[in-house]
Amino acid sequence: MRGLSNLIRVQKWKLDEKRRAITDMENLLAGFKDQLAKLDRDKLEEQKIVTENIDTRFAYSNYLQITKQRRENLIASVVDAEERIADAQEEVAGIFEELKKYEISEDMRIRRLKELQDKRLQEEMDAVSIEMHRRKTV
Repeated sequence: MRGLSNLIRVQKWKLDEKRRAITDMENLLAGFKDQLAKLDRDKLEEQKIVTENIDTRFAYSNYLQITKQRRENLIASVVDAEERIADAQEEVAGIFEELKKYEISEDMRIRRLKELQDKRLQEEMDAVSIEMHRRKTV
């Protein structure tokens, strides 16, 4: 049954594509988290500069506003990426489940064909044995 083999091949391809997409999203998520960590480090560095140099204090409030907005944007991006990854993982689970159904069906079909072939071979061997026995007794 060629159609079932094609379905299995297509499902494997879909599964691989979804897994690649998840990997890409996870890399993107890691990048967002790295940017958040860098933002925190930069903020601490700026605080240190402000405490050492009083003249920079007037610009620090603008820096804090920009940093706060950037942090909110990054957190929103992290949350969105995590949701997209969760959705994609659910899709992968569904595709995998469907793939397994097809593979099990194909395995059962192959097993039935093999059993049928074995049965036919045994019948032929039995017929030959009976004929040989009949010829000996005659």
